[in-house]
Amino acid sequence: MACGAQGTRENSAALRQQNQSEYRQLLEEAFQLSFTLDFDRLRRAYVASPEYNPYGGVKLKGLPEAYSAVEQAEFDTCLRSVDQVLEYNYMSLEAHMIGVVCSGQAGDFDREDLHRYMVEGLMTSIENSGDGRTQASAFQTISTSELRGFVRLKGLQVLDQSIVYDKQGIYDKMQVRDPESGEEYPLFFNVSEQFASGGAEEE
Repeated sequence: MACGAQGTRENSAALRQQNQSEYRQLLEEAFQLSFTLDFDRLRRAYVASPEYNPYGGVKLKGLPEAYSAVEQAEFDTCLRSVDQVLEYNYMSLEAHMIGVVCSGQAGDFDREDLHRYMVEGLMTSIENSGDGRTQASAFQTISTSELRGFVRLKGLQVLDQSIVYDKQGIYDKMQVRDPESGEEYPLFFNVSEQFASGGAEEE
């Protein structure tokens, strides 16, 4: 039994190392703004890696400060806070979203390109995962920060929010309003990854 348990632990550690290597390899492509990077694969590798963080909001150190700095037009301070977030979670859609604004305002256009590359790649990956109109066609999101960033970038107002369960997964149901058209409708996000990784307490 002991040998079997040890073998299982060793296999698990080897798998984590392999997943870490894949995520880091794909992240290097992201740093180079690769035109061929598969963002679906990058997001999957991130979830499988030991670095996966299902949280957003206050649990991403530096993110509240980045929001505050951009609201006060303190763009250099904003970028320092964005760096703080990305050091621990380079997959934060919210941090890259804020980074686009602050780097553009600060005149750092190379950095703006880097953040915009990540925003466009992550958004396209989410948009290609479904249409969000039903549980069966829910958008697949891998973190609270990603979900919140997606809704913000779509310019939607959240009117209500609830968690829905079925045999296929766990969903965040958001009643949203389009400010331009006035249309109100539900959007579904599959948040099973967050719940499986202990990210259920922060919504």
